[in-house]
Amino acid sequence: MSLAGIAGRGWVRALGVAGAAAAGYVFGVTADRVTAQPAAAPPAADKRVVAYIYGTTPVTREELGDFLIARGGHEKLDLVVNKKIIDLEAARRGLTVTALEVQAALAEDVRGMGIELKDFERHILPRYGKTLFEWTEDVVRPRILLGKMCKDRVKVTEDDLQKAFANRHGERRQAKIICWSSQDLKVAQKQWAEARAGETQAERDANFDRVARMQADPNLAASAGLVAPLGQFPDVEDDRCTKVLFSLKVGEMSELFETPAGVMCVKLVAVIPPDPKAKLEGALRDGLKKEVEDKKLSAEIPKFFTDLKKAAQPILLLKGAPTAAENREGVRQIIETGGLNPTPKP
Repeated sequence: MSLAGIAGRGWVRALGVAGAAAAGYVFGVTADRVTAQPAAAPPAADKRVVAYIYGTTPVTREELGDFLIARGGHEKLDLVVNKKIIDLEAARRGLTVTALEVQAALAEDVRGMGIELKDFERHILPRYGKTLFEWTEDVVRPRILLGKMCKDRVKVTEDDLQKAFANRHGERRQAKIICWSSQDLKVAQKQWAEARAGETQAERDANFDRVARMQADPNLAASAGLVAPLGQFPDVEDDRCTKVLFSLKVGEMSELFETPAGVMCVKLVAVIPPDPKAKLEGALRDGLKKEVEDKKLSAEIPKFFTDLKKAAQPILLLKGAPTAAENREGVRQIIETGGLNPTPKP
């Protein structure tokens, strides 16, 4: 039972201060959170020791490690191995990361999401099961090191800049999309027919919006499928959506087509003309160059790390307790190996 459960039953007052303090130790609440207690000075510091009981009996790092490993710590082994591979390669190249670099990278990440750091901690990090410290150490710091290591593999060409400029300031397409799971093809076909029904453009627009608000993705449903304007050179491997969109007339709806995200149809809402004032020069050119470089670097980092890990050839010796599925498979193999295949009951 948790401390909250004990409090809910009104037992805290009955336990008294001494009982509450004892419960605090069981549940990992430190003495300063319960009541201040004098303690004898511990023996001389030993890096292998993390705690003492009865004054001189040590609790070692090895004991703590075994305790944590048995309770799921083995799941972190791959992360530790990956970080060590990165750190060793960085040391070989004489590369380091400063605290200021980490703070700047974190701030840029948060700014790119359009939120504040407190909201990042409260709403984003829990999705990954990480604290802010873990995020900076396990994600931000390794990414900075990898970026430094493979930066020379990234080149921004004039063609890259021209395409980025066209996407940002050239002619673009404003679209609405409806996306279905690939497994829901029959549903997609039925709803696609509903979305394009109507004798007038106003009726067809209303039917499209009604179906678009029914789709599974909550963000697309909330906007009736409306997405940000799209340039002619999207930074994606599969550009079928772009090709289809740029082949449509305003108000026209596409046929169904397959994409990596599922079955999709698009509707051209408006054509946004080029910005006549924008010129690919000066600060605009520098900003686009950095943007393209960052995107290329983000795409190159996973490839580079794959090469690093392949060269390191890690062998993970530590494994956790077998899963239920692994237990069943083990029993099955033992039965078959021993010739003990059970006879099905009639």
